[in-house]
Amino acid sequence: MTLSALLIEATTLAAAGDRTGSRAAYREAVRLAPERADLWHNLGVMCAADGARDEALAAFAQATRHRGTWAEPWHARGHVLFAAGDVDGALAAFGEAVARDPSHVAAHVNLALAFERLGRYAAAVPPLERARQLAPGNESIWWILRGVLLRLRRDEDALADFQRFAPLAGASARVVVATLASARGDADPDMEARALAAACAHKFAVGESALLAEVLALVQYFDIEPGALRDLYRAYDALMRAELDAAREGTPLVAALARRRDTADRRIRIGYLSADFRAHVMGELLAPVVQAHDRGQFDVRLYSLAPAQNEDALTEAFRAAVAGFTRVADLDDALAARAIAADDLDLLVDLMSHSAFARPGIVARKPARLIATHLGHHGCLGLSAVDYKVTDAIADPPGNAAFQLEALLPLSVCTLPLRPYRAPAPRWSRADVGIAQDAVVLEAFVGVQKLSSRCLDLWNRVLRQAPRAVLLVSPPRDDDRTALIRRFAACGVPVERVHVVPYEREALDARHALADAALDTLPYTGGDTTAAALAAGVPVVTRAGVRHAERMSASILRHAGLPQLVAADDDAYVALAVRLAADSAYRETQRAAVRSAFALSSLTRPAVYTRALETAYLRALTEKKLLPH
Repeated sequence: MTLSALLIEATTLAAAGDRTGSRAAYREAVRLAPERADLWHNLGVMCAADGARDEALAAFAQATRHRGTWAEPWHARGHVLFAAGDVDGALAAFGEAVARDPSHVAAHVNLALAFERLGRYAAAVPPLERARQLAPGNESIWWILRGVLLRLRRDEDALADFQRFAPLAGASARVVVATLASARGDADPDMEARALAAACAHKFAVGESALLAEVLALVQYFDIEPGALRDLYRAYDALMRAELDAAREGTPLVAALARRRDTADRRIRIGYLSADFRAHVMGELLAPVVQAHDRGQFDVRLYSLAPAQNEDALTEAFRAAVAGFTRVADLDDALAARAIAADDLDLLVDLMSHSAFARPGIVARKPARLIATHLGHHGCLGLSAVDYKVTDAIADPPGNAAFQLEALLPLSVCTLPLRPYRAPAPRWSRADVGIAQDAVVLEAFVGVQKLSSRCLDLWNRVLRQAPRAVLLVSPPRDDDRTALIRRFAACGVPVERVHVVPYEREALDARHALADAALDTLPYTGGDTTAAALAAGVPVVTRAGVRHAERMSASILRHAGLPQLVAADDDAYVALAVRLAADSAYRETQRAAVRSAFALSSLTRPAVYTRALETAYLRALTEKKLLPH
């Protein structure tokens, strides 16, 4: 057979899906024309597609030998090595491809992906930036670069790159998410309304549940109507169920576990799922709660979403306090769910919701008889697989159940564990941060995402009516500071009245010593931000709304016996903040009331909280007729 006939045959067989036949034709072709680099390359492609890795690599090597300046065989070699798990080899191959063809967009992207797989995120940025220059309208490249920049906490660079990409972008799910996430960082204060409307209107497709989950996390920070939020939850649940059905996993794992355990141990077996069994604000709050569980009645298991390198001394304390500690970080959602299901839990409590590093795909597979969500963030998960959301009657009045999928499971105490009063040790003087001695300092230790236009409009009203008042912020990084100042300026807050106290992880409580009072954000109110200020004796002014996210601070204050610091509407919020700023006697009265409230052990003792949690768990299991007999 002639070479031309062989090439026609090879191409025809490949198009028909006969990779083995195509390989044979190309083998004969390179025998007839061994100097042809293109034929060696095509043979390598067919071998790789047919799973013949070693032959593919040998063929690509022949192609590079015969045409040393050609990038494509190196690029193909990189794909084969990457798929085989040889990421270092793939990295070298993609690098060789880029060196031979600096305009090879895919080689730049794959070089970056290899760096990313190796955890070398900073090294991934230059090839992605080059790929962005070569293909400025390519959404996938922009999205990958965005993810790397955000992982590196280069938020300002990610925002700037999105602003470059936005004029070329379509109305995709990725763009909807990025627009919503960037709305508060943008200098245009009206952007948030447009971004929210676009997010609520977008129809997310199967395969895009992770993007809709990001929307569910972000919209909590916006003035969204409860009904619109309910519709997003329903859309998310339908999407997750469709994706599980597509993966042939639609049957809940719990179906095989419905019978009661046939063992002598009749304790209730509960599990907690979190990425924060470590030195993290949630880990620090939960460790004493977990340690206080009644081991005579509850068998407690922990399932960690954090990799081994994130574990620390607090992780060891968690591990020592429970019957089982299983790391599921390295398992995919299906395998992680099966690992949890193997422990035959009566109740699994997801502590992540839609916060960073959450794994809702695990929960959606229902790996326990009963599922509840708790803490994580102020919203719901939005899955029919979840039976309850742990809350309290102030954070979620009974009517809120109509706007979510999960049933309410209220505690008899505040849903957030609270810490006792401890006077902050001064670390900085007012002079150190440029504050006049006679100023009234209103702290707001928050990120830009919490600064809605409505919130800053109210703060502006407070500052106008209280001329001695100043704002005190504490951004962790330079990017955070830049975003805060830009947001303040865009919304008319006089930046000369904004002062910055350093953010030092080991001295966070010391910041409160500079403050006279704190202004809560809205609509997304403080959780631990509010609790930390109150534990330092700083009164917090909040405005109670409708949703859980709008009522968390109100719950903390009312449970502490401080309802006078909870405003019912925007005007009352401004009036209360102005009174605290202008009336020194009233301010001192409120500071004393806060110190007294948070000195009460009944409010802050972990064992009290744990007993309330256990009582709620028993009530839920009883309602579902799942208590061990």
